[in-house]
Amino acid sequence: MTPAYLQDSRPDFAPFEIDCGTIPAFRYQGNLKSELAAGSIDAAAAVGLLEDMLIIRELEEMIVTVRSGAYEPLAGFNYRGPTHVSIGQEGASVGACSALILKDHITSTHRGHGDSVARGCCALRGMTDDLLRKRVPHSTAVAHGELLEHALEEHVYRTIAELFGKEDGYCRGRGGSMHIADFTVGHLGANAIVGGGVPIATGAAMGSRYLRDGGVVCCFAGDGAYCNGVVLESLNWAAQAQFTNEMAGDRRFGVPIIFFVLNNHYAMTGRSDNEVMGVSHVAQRAAGFADNRMHAEIVNGMDVLAARDAVMRASQGCREGKGPYFFDVDTYRYYGHSLSDPRNEYRTRDEETAWKAADPIVTFEKQLVDCGVLDQPGIATVEKRVRDRNARAAVRAAQAADPPAEDVIKYMYTDTFVDKVPAEFAKVEILEALPPIKRVNGEITYRDAIKEAVIEEMRRDSRVIFYGEDVAEYGGAFKLSKGLLEMFGRARVFNAPISEACICGTAVGASMIGLRPVVELMYMDFLLMSGDQVGNQASKWHYMSGAQVEVPMVLRVSVGAGKGYGGQHSQTLESTVVHVPGLYVAYPCTPYDAKGMMKSAIRDNNPIMFIESQGLYNEKGPVPTEEYLVPLGVADVKRTGNDITLVAYGPAVPLALKAAAQLQNESGVNAEVIDLRCLVPFDVETVLKSVQKTGSCVVVSQAVSMGSFTGEVASTIQQQAFDYLDAPVVRVGAKNGIAPQSHVLEAVFYPRVQDIVAAARSIL
Repeated sequence: MTPAYLQDSRPDFAPFEIDCGTIPAFRYQGNLKSELAAGSIDAAAAVGLLEDMLIIRELEEMIVTVRSGAYEPLAGFNYRGPTHVSIGQEGASVGACSALILKDHITSTHRGHGDSVARGCCALRGMTDDLLRKRVPHSTAVAHGELLEHALEEHVYRTIAELFGKEDGYCRGRGGSMHIADFTVGHLGANAIVGGGVPIATGAAMGSRYLRDGGVVCCFAGDGAYCNGVVLESLNWAAQAQFTNEMAGDRRFGVPIIFFVLNNHYAMTGRSDNEVMGVSHVAQRAAGFADNRMHAEIVNGMDVLAARDAVMRASQGCREGKGPYFFDVDTYRYYGHSLSDPRNEYRTRDEETAWKAADPIVTFEKQLVDCGVLDQPGIATVEKRVRDRNARAAVRAAQAADPPAEDVIKYMYTDTFVDKVPAEFAKVEILEALPPIKRVNGEITYRDAIKEAVIEEMRRDSRVIFYGEDVAEYGGAFKLSKGLLEMFGRARVFNAPISEACICGTAVGASMIGLRPVVELMYMDFLLMSGDQVGNQASKWHYMSGAQVEVPMVLRVSVGAGKGYGGQHSQTLESTVVHVPGLYVAYPCTPYDAKGMMKSAIRDNNPIMFIESQGLYNEKGPVPTEEYLVPLGVADVKRTGNDITLVAYGPAVPLALKAAAQLQNESGVNAEVIDLRCLVPFDVETVLKSVQKTGSCVVVSQAVSMGSFTGEVASTIQQQAFDYLDAPVVRVGAKNGIAPQSHVLEAVFYPRVQDIVAAARSIL
């Protein structure tokens, strides 16, 4: 039966009104006394909430005083790095994290120390002794309380060590304050790009929904982020009808995510209130994305119990398939954006005084005393325990080893590969088998070779999912995915909104929690819409996390030179992405290579940009029916020769081969043609070996020459094989301009065979 959201629409212009409903604010009116009476919290857990808030505040006040040289245990210590403290927001972070369980995840922000500390502390309090011992294997503690104490101190130590850039930090000093992460407790990383973590959280929640693991993602981000394009795209993504309706018997309803907006009323210095937004409350944003307003409500973020109550209700709702949820959490940061921001230029002392009167720690301490859980000496004991623990951890962190200088780019890439699929993912359901791709004399097209690779890998591993714009029923703009929906179902093959940044960002999040997404951008030009998610997220998290996480995703992009599509649908942007360390960049030119490299890319644990030439989609070539892989980072000598080397990749390879034939026929010049196949990793050895033999080289691509990867190839040759060269290395590419639509102009814009021949003759 066709789902309701896929049924056709008919014109109906009868007048009607849309009721956007109401959004509740501050619905929690309980307190510690009522929670204790209801049995929803006990005295020990209540004390834990206080202690965790104190840990955050003590740690962040330590940062402030260390920076000024006033922290007595570390007198004279030179602390370098950003200082975006969240003092004042502790109740929101601790309250939210205390309502999560171990299999849940969070993402955070540049102001993420509090979220990170809270997630770690709350997770530790929920662990068994066996799990705690794995955190502190050298502990000799026997009693649970002592073991927990050791684990808490280790957590604080590793947090401070990361802030100090030490090897013992959670990210081995590679991430630092703004990128701290602990994937062992589901913390998928703080993010220095405002809003950058929101699509990652959305993708992780989408992944949990697909895996049916019962996990929930709590996405911490500030109010300023909710003016950001990719954040609003993420709200739309999470609320898609195809995720919230029954789909051909698939009863996974709703994306299990809680958008937890830490609304401290300032983006940096700009005010969300009455300045940079047109709504009076951030919560109103949710009404524009879902008919149920994402269960939006405004929450008192200065009350740890109110935050806890909200997330407890939302996490239960998410586990029941009712997500997503949206909370506008009213809180305040006592300091400026950073310590270099004195804040007196844009806010008043009276405002700060009013907010400090609602301080989450002070007000909760009073409740603990009023309820008889602790007396004032008991409060003082907890405060001293936290202060002493943090001081020990800070001193230890300051004395810890720095990362070895020789490891400066260690963890840039992973060398792991899926040789064998785990048993639970090797069992794949096929809904409707497709007929095998027809071969004529053993040949298939470049397009079908890629399609066959994707099908084979999806049959091999259920963690491989496929999505992009128009890829489901329609089969994609170039029909490459036609039939995949019928074969694997909408849970694994689905249309994405026209939201390139969110396509890429959700793939990052989904891969972080164990999926292996293959996603499609229709044209490589559209890659520029997703620059942050590719250049700051997918490419960097393996390194920034200190190799805690791998990001196994394949981003398929097509390039369409020579089709008369003009300046915004014709760019070949490989040079843009090779400048971003952390990505592999593949660019095959034959059907054989396209299939073998796609299979390798899907099995590789690095994020991979897989570039496909639309001009080659219909080209045929031999492709075996038996299993094979083409390794990434290995060039191929497509034609051997002794007189000159022609280095090319993608659609420039057939041009180079034709130029080589013309040189042979007209001048007797025997040219060697090397197909790089992969730009990152770059197989420099094969290129150098050829140039050392021939003594001259022309490098060819369809990209504009200015800033092209051909310059990197030429520079490498001249640096490492200069003594073998008889002439300078020459480059051939498109004109340094914008692709025209006119076929007359386009014919001379892109490199031609005669251009390569002329370049070769100029140095022979």
